[in-house]
Amino acid sequence: MDKYQLFHQLHHQQIGFVLANAWDLSSAQFIQAAGAKAVATTSWGIAESLGLADGENISFQTQLALVKSLTKYIHIPLSVDIESGYSNDPLQISQNVLALAKLGVAGINIEDSDKDTNALRSIKQQCTIISEIKKVLNENGFGSLFINARTDTYFVSDSPFKVTLKRAKAYQDAGADALFVPGLTNIEHITSLANAIDMPLNVMAMNNFNSAKAAFAGGAKRFSLGNSLYDLVGNTIKTTLTQIAN
Repeated sequence: MDKYQLFHQLHHQQIGFVLANAWDLSSAQFIQAAGAKAVATTSWGIAESLGLADGENISFQTQLALVKSLTKYIHIPLSVDIESGYSNDPLQISQNVLALAKLGVAGINIEDSDKDTNALRSIKQQCTIISEIKKVLNENGFGSLFINARTDTYFVSDSPFKVTLKRAKAYQDAGADALFVPGLTNIEHITSLANAIDMPLNVMAMNNFNSAKAAFAGGAKRFSLGNSLYDLVGNTIKTTLTQIAN
C-alpha cells in the first residue's frame, strides 16, 4: 500500500483517526516516533515559530523548504496546510500544489477564505480552484493526492450548517476528497453533516472541544489537533521554567 492509499484508507475506516500537526522537522519526528499513521503541518504553528502571525505571512518558498525537509526524513504520509493556496489565481494555486506533490506529500488542506478580504470566496471561485488543482494533479500523475477542502463557515456565518452543506456538496463535485470544518463543535451538527455528505468529515480540536472520541461517535472521520500541540509545548516550557525558578 502506498502513501496515498494509506492516507485515503485512514479517512474511510470504521473509526476515525487523530491527525497531529507539526510545525518543524523535530515536532514531525516526535509525532512519527509516537507511532502516528500520518502527520500534517499547522500553518499557525509554522508562522508562530518564525515570529509571524498566521495567514500566509510566510512565503510559499519558505513553505516549500520546510516541506522538503519533512519529506526527506518523515516516512509516514504528510498532509500540508497550504492555507488559501498563497494566491487567488487558480492556475498559480494549482502550480503551488503541484510543487508540493513533487516533493512527496500525500495530501493538502485548501481553505475557502480570501486572505485579502478576510471573507469567504464565492462557491464558484473555490470550486474553480479545486477543479484546477485536481486537473493539474491528474495531468502530472498525482491524481491520488488527497484534497481536503476546508470551509470557514463556522467562523463567519450566523447560520453555518446550511451554508456548510451547500459548500460541501459543491466542493465534492469539484474534486475534493474530504470536508474540513474547523470551528464545528456541535455533535448534532457533526452527525447531520456527516450523514448528508458523501465524503469524510474532518473537524478540529478547539479550547471547548477536545474529545476525539465524541467527534468520532458523531460521525467525524478525522480529528485534527491543529495548533494545540504547538501551544502545549509553549505552555510546558513556560510552566517548567517558572517551577525551576521558584
